[in-house]
Amino acid sequence: VTVGYTYEAFFVSDGRAKVKKKEEEEPKTTGGKFVCNECGKQYATSSNLSRHKQTHRSLDSQQAKKCPHCNKVYVSMPALSMHILTHNLKHECPVCNKTFSRPWLLQGHMRSHTGEKPYGCAHCGKAFADRSNLRAHMQTHSTFKHYECTRCSKTFALKSYLNKHCESACSK
Repeated sequence: VTVGYTYEAFFVSDGRAKVKKKEEEEPKTTGGKFVCNECGKQYATSSNLSRHKQTHRSLDSQQAKKCPHCNKVYVSMPALSMHILTHNLKHECPVCNKTFSRPWLLQGHMRSHTGEKPYGCAHCGKAFADRSNLRAHMQTHSTFKHYECTRCSKTFALKSYLNKHCESACSK
């Protein structure tokens, strides 16, 4: 998708015009959130939305980046940089010898051996081993449940929860 640009003048306090390039398809905001015009996901900042929009790029676009070690292709430099770290796995688990690129990944993995779940839900008390699982769980307490089962009409806050429901729990 190519996006055209327009130029808009902004006037600074001394009366001079400052020209700023802006995308014609300005991100829409709803309630202070920046919304992706391709998939509807919402972000708190325009820079987070901009980073997200890179995920919609095609892997065969000129902006795609190739890993020099294994030739996998990524839609952005940050994604490629994170991938490259996986080629240097120097943090090893003393229990099972699994290796990780970052010490915090090993630390999180260690909880699978200890059973520690330090992240608790403020609503229901359910505990989780990592923060991302807690964040996903918090969506279940949301009043916005946009994903509906076509068989039983039960609604879910996360598409992954709907998928899990459809695969195993839906009786209708």
